[in-house]
Amino acid sequence: MGAHNTSILEALWQQLKALQEPYLHAFVYGESEHSESATNMLVVCDDEGVSYSVDSFLIGVFEWLSKVSESKSMRKLFATRAEETGATAPTPLFNQLVACLLSYAQITTEMMDDWADDMDLFVADEDEDGYRFNVRVSAQELLQALDAAFSQTLPSAMHWATQEYTKLAQRWRQQENDNWWLVSEAILWAIGTLSSSVISEQESDAPGGRLDLGVLFENNVWPLAQCATFPYGQGRSFIFASSVCQALPTSIAAAFAEASSKAVADTQLHPAVRLSAVRATGNFCRLLPSELVKSHQGTFISGLASVIPQLSEDSAHVALDALHAALRVDQDIAANMEPVISQVVIGIWQRYPGDVLLTSIVIDIVEDMARNKQACEAFAQRALPTIAATISQSSDGMVISSGIDLLSGLIKGGPSPMPNGYTDAIFPLLMQILSASIDGEVLQSGQACLKYFVQKDAERIAQWRDDKGVSGLDLIIRFIGLMLSPDSSESSALFVGDLVAKVVQKCSSFIAGDVLAELIRVVTARLATALTASFCSSLLPLYAQLIVRHPSEVIDLLDGMHFADRTGLHVVLSAWFKNYLDVQGYYSRKVSAVALTRLYALGDPRISDVVVQGDIVPNSANKGKIVTRSMSRSNPDQYTQIPAAAKIVKLLLAELEMDVEGAFARQSAAALGSAAGEDLGDDNGDGDEEEGDWEDDADYDAMDEMASAGKYAYLSDLMGDEGDFDDHDDDEDVLEDPIYSQDLNEHLGAFFSQVVCADHAKFSSTIEPTLTTKEREALHRICSR
Repeated sequence: MGAHNTSILEALWQQLKALQEPYLHAFVYGESEHSESATNMLVVCDDEGVSYSVDSFLIGVFEWLSKVSESKSMRKLFATRAEETGATAPTPLFNQLVACLLSYAQITTEMMDDWADDMDLFVADEDEDGYRFNVRVSAQELLQALDAAFSQTLPSAMHWATQEYTKLAQRWRQQENDNWWLVSEAILWAIGTLSSSVISEQESDAPGGRLDLGVLFENNVWPLAQCATFPYGQGRSFIFASSVCQALPTSIAAAFAEASSKAVADTQLHPAVRLSAVRATGNFCRLLPSELVKSHQGTFISGLASVIPQLSEDSAHVALDALHAALRVDQDIAANMEPVISQVVIGIWQRYPGDVLLTSIVIDIVEDMARNKQACEAFAQRALPTIAATISQSSDGMVISSGIDLLSGLIKGGPSPMPNGYTDAIFPLLMQILSASIDGEVLQSGQACLKYFVQKDAERIAQWRDDKGVSGLDLIIRFIGLMLSPDSSESSALFVGDLVAKVVQKCSSFIAGDVLAELIRVVTARLATALTASFCSSLLPLYAQLIVRHPSEVIDLLDGMHFADRTGLHVVLSAWFKNYLDVQGYYSRKVSAVALTRLYALGDPRISDVVVQGDIVPNSANKGKIVTRSMSRSNPDQYTQIPAAAKIVKLLLAELEMDVEGAFARQSAAALGSAAGEDLGDDNGDGDEEEGDWEDDADYDAMDEMASAGKYAYLSDLMGDEGDFDDHDDDEDVLEDPIYSQDLNEHLGAFFSQVVCADHAKFSSTIEPTLTTKEREALHRICSR
């Protein structure tokens, strides 16, 4: 098929050009004199009266072109290279293709009719991940594919196409042809689709072919912005200006930011203009320096607050997201606007507590307001009663879970210790709900919320008592025990490992050593019967954290536990090795690797006495066959059995090799980027279509039994004040752990060099023979560096 791609492209290109004018008359310029004949040509009906249009054909062509743009053999049809300078330039075909896409990207009459009936559809069509697919969206995807394949060449092609279509829009505007705005809107829409590339190009020193934003604004943006007759075009001017605001002169960016702030609150404007201004507001607040938008922040917030209650569930996320961006501009102004923010944010959540998208944005806003030292207490005083009333009165698990997630946001973002009233107002209700619930989402949300409670206010939780004198920590430990009971589903307890780690870390000074030892025993007992990798991997970071701090003591504790015919040490090591790669998160994986080095360094014979699964043994019975389930049951895979110390070495070698390869890939990508436009690979100057001479062209290669209380009293110190395996970058416990910033590559390299040179734990005689040839080679490379 590849050999015929050029011929196919030529045929399809002729079709695209031939269909362009009829398509515009049939679907875009609805009242033109050629509309009826064009429609008859492009829309047909079968015998049953079902109509078919040319849309599906065009979408198919654009999808095919997206794939072709990735083909090495076709690149010379899109871009050429100057022999003297090595600079790339678009071919005439590329220029005309981009221009053609501007035609097909114009808003159709059907789209405007849909928007007139339902503005939610307008919002959906403007979303990056909108659910409606049409020719315009397909053209957008093709532009993005061309940008990925020809990042250096597309700007020049877009510049050429923009010039051609700007001339058309100007001519029609002078002739009072009302279709001019459709052309200008399509130009801005297409360039806005590539706004990141446009900004990068404006900031670069690349010669020629650069889009002139000044000319673009003069001929397309300003005429649309000043023309209320065409609201979808006027709205596009706001969105476009905000998407490229970083490349605009300060005066123009500030002017459009001010205009957007006024348009959001102007009830006389068309809804499409106001919604477009809402999107623009979010962009301005996110992209411009705070000094430029600070003076408009209050207007932004009040305007958005007035719009949000008027929007439906399907559209409110746009304004809510813009509000989130606006309140981040300046904390002092946000604090002054707290009554307005709290009312609209909690209000929209009350209306749609089950909407996942809206709730996620609300949680982000709640966290930010909780972090605002001037606003947090007032915001909490307004929010807590509403959240408490909602989760106590609702029987809908999704609503209760959503409310608990909001509580988590308040606590996570708030100070430590928390303000007075948090614990007394919320903790008893939360524990009451969790102790009675069997809903998996509610229980998961509750585990996360309790983790933040413990992280932020452990002392107050320990001091709190219910009417029976039971402490808050005792209630949490009982809840943990309930979640880890054999009757509890693993999916419901996915976050209990995080909670246990926080309790051990933050509350060890409030709990007796025997209670902590029992807590570890309960977790280990559940790990011994765990079935799913996701559940196992959620519990394992607890042991990694403990072993990093006090490896010898933890080994003593685990070795003293017995579950059927296995010790706790055997349970933990077996599960750890089996599910090592399933541990999720940058920080957790690093802690897990460092903990294994600590284990190996102990040289404890009890570790080596644990025999675990090693490498797979090829099954001769299945050799050369497609193995079915019945065959795998009758002839299951066999594995070597090796000491735990050897397994540690194997896992860490694999970890280091993956890290080295990742580093190498990043270095290679950086080298390719720096060489862009220099080395385009002139190995075979014959221009062979299939092999070509673009191998390194940057325009294409853009492409894991309870012990005695006296013996384990020191468990109170096992965690210290460090650690957490929550991978949120704003978790202070994570950021303060030296492991977080440690170079794992260097750490493991030093570990292996020391192990081999010192023949630690009889490495050469007991460990090295278990290594595969590939592992020995990797070890040699590491030790030779």
